[in-house]
Amino acid sequence: MACFRFSILLFLLLPLSVFAQSAESQKDSTGVTKLDEVVLVGESKVMSLSKKLFRVEVIGREQIRQLAGNTLADVLNQNLNITVMPDASTGRSTISMFGLDGQYVKILLDGIPLASDNGLGNDIDITQINLEDVERIEIVEGSMGVLYGDNAVAGVINIVSKRGVNDTKWSIRTSLQEESVGSEYSWFDQGRHIQNLRLDRRLGQDGQVSFGASRNDYGGFYNDYKGQDYVNIQDGTVVNDGLRGMEWSPKLQLTAFVDFRQKIKKHNLYFKSQYFDEDLAIYDHDVIGRLNANGEPNPTATDQQFDTHRWVNNLSLFGTLGSSATYNLALSYQDQKRYYKAYSYNILQKGIEAVTADRLNQSSKILYSKATISNIFERSEWFNLLLGYEFAHQKGFDAIASGAYSENLVENTLENYDLFASADLLLGKTISFYPGVRLTNNSQFGNRLIWSLSSTYDLGNRLKLKAILGSAFRAPNFEELFYYFVDSNHNVQGNQDLLPEDGISIFVDLDKKWAIGQGNGLFSTALKAYHFNIDDKIAFVADDSGDTPLFTYKNVDQQKILGFSINNGIRLKQLAFGLGATYLGEAITLDASQNTGNSDYVWSLGLNSNISYDLPKLKASLSAQLKYTGVSQTIATSDDDGVVLDRTDPFTWLDTSVHFDLTPNIDLTMGARNVLDVVTVKASDVSSGTHGTTGTDSRLFGNGRSYFLKLSYLLTFN
Repeated sequence: MACFRFSILLFLLLPLSVFAQSAESQKDSTGVTKLDEVVLVGESKVMSLSKKLFRVEVIGREQIRQLAGNTLADVLNQNLNITVMPDASTGRSTISMFGLDGQYVKILLDGIPLASDNGLGNDIDITQINLEDVERIEIVEGSMGVLYGDNAVAGVINIVSKRGVNDTKWSIRTSLQEESVGSEYSWFDQGRHIQNLRLDRRLGQDGQVSFGASRNDYGGFYNDYKGQDYVNIQDGTVVNDGLRGMEWSPKLQLTAFVDFRQKIKKHNLYFKSQYFDEDLAIYDHDVIGRLNANGEPNPTATDQQFDTHRWVNNLSLFGTLGSSATYNLALSYQDQKRYYKAYSYNILQKGIEAVTADRLNQSSKILYSKATISNIFERSEWFNLLLGYEFAHQKGFDAIASGAYSENLVENTLENYDLFASADLLLGKTISFYPGVRLTNNSQFGNRLIWSLSSTYDLGNRLKLKAILGSAFRAPNFEELFYYFVDSNHNVQGNQDLLPEDGISIFVDLDKKWAIGQGNGLFSTALKAYHFNIDDKIAFVADDSGDTPLFTYKNVDQQKILGFSINNGIRLKQLAFGLGATYLGEAITLDASQNTGNSDYVWSLGLNSNISYDLPKLKASLSAQLKYTGVSQTIATSDDDGVVLDRTDPFTWLDTSVHFDLTPNIDLTMGARNVLDVVTVKASDVSSGTHGTTGTDSRLFGNGRSYFLKLSYLLTFN
């Protein structure tokens, strides 16, 4: 271990002088008349989102490799317009995009929404999404409700699976990754230990099958806490000092998959089955100071365990009909269950004394189907059409709550039946319009209309303007509709009378590219402006009219977001460099009926940069990514003295890495995450006196400076 840390520290002396970060951007497609939502397997891409209608940013396999990213959370925290929001109390990490939380971002696996705790594709714990089977991550910005349904307001994140082998019959890849958690590391109990295995088998010229498994053992983050077996006994008395447990809870994740691909003339079949299991342990900070029959201390604590199981089964059939029409049919069955166990842990005996609860507390079963057909008018040079339908059936319940758990569980069902269409109107060689409309029928709130209008204007000389105008439509999730937790001390209920949120979203994007020298390099600039105006925003409110206050959800707020960003990138031989900035403002009316809130925008600044440099002679590459998150303020409450703002101080996140191709079959990646050692950031909306904050109000953002080492081995043969 000492040798490992010494080698990492030596490495850090090299790239820390680099102050950089930026996102890798995908080149825009030029003006064509095809509305392809899918690119065929034969072209090495599966379920690729359209790069014509929207701006698509791509995090490719090379960037994932440089970051040694194992979960989606490892790579998204450097994106300029995405913020990863960890929650140490639950072990979950969700995202916000353009200032909108995970409810407004849809996450897809090969174009199909993923099951989450409270919905389909939204508010997903991104630490549960494994990247070992991922070829690239596509981030699409803008309102995509017409193509991808409700809740795709800020954009869509599409995770594209690896294709597998091309030139050999067999391929076996395995990797081992060791990572410290801050300064904490041991071979078994502390740190992060990751093992991956993938097997690919080519079936003739047009088929293949793949198998894989991944194990991610996160030992948690102690910080100043003392662990599960800690107790403070002084003079025969248990002193409850709040130091038991951990800052971040430990968890073990197992992922396994199998996929099958077959091309039959003009048609392509793709099937993927994935199993995920997560075991999360939460150790109570409080110790119960009991005595045994002899009057000696017999301390216990009430600990919890959450075990999540998720099955994803996706089937896609896509190809061409006739000479030009393309079709795509997707079918999916997903099943997610979360089991909850509470138990009394005997600290001195280091074992479970009694189980106080052991039950299934969340279940979600999803049936999903979607089909599109496009490029119907093969001979038209100025008009084309995409038609499609989407069906989603979700059945389940969620009983999670703070403290005790409700026994009154009712299984509920949500269904969506959608029809949608999008047209391509090419007016001359430089300007195109893409109007789209979706009629959605929801079993809870009836028929709704989602619309969008996109336009692309090619100004020539590698200058292109894109604009997207669309509805900001979000349907209430399972928790907001059906949550139920009522006992003698609690009254928290969902609201089945909620209305969907709706409003307007506007995106304008201007891209310019310049060639450097005789085609030796490329410089690009992208300017972006965006605006969201969301009505009937759902808020968690209190009703004090009864004996026990009722906490529920209501359509009371209005939210406006206005933002501007710029991204610059340069690629010159072995050097790639990027620099970006964003300036985002938010205005919220807390209760639209009473016009309370703040009509002025509250602004925040973000910066990011990255740099990478290839060393061909050494078969190595260096990279660094930096992101600055400025002061953020949110409107919390409104009283007689005016609006109350919650403030979070600025912080900077820096990651560095170096990658070596040791042999044609072995590669090594090592580096550091969170080089600037961010753990907590001062925040006014966090209760003071929390452990680890020394009496200040702080929010936990990181584990501190962590080091990683990843070794990969590839074996191919016929």
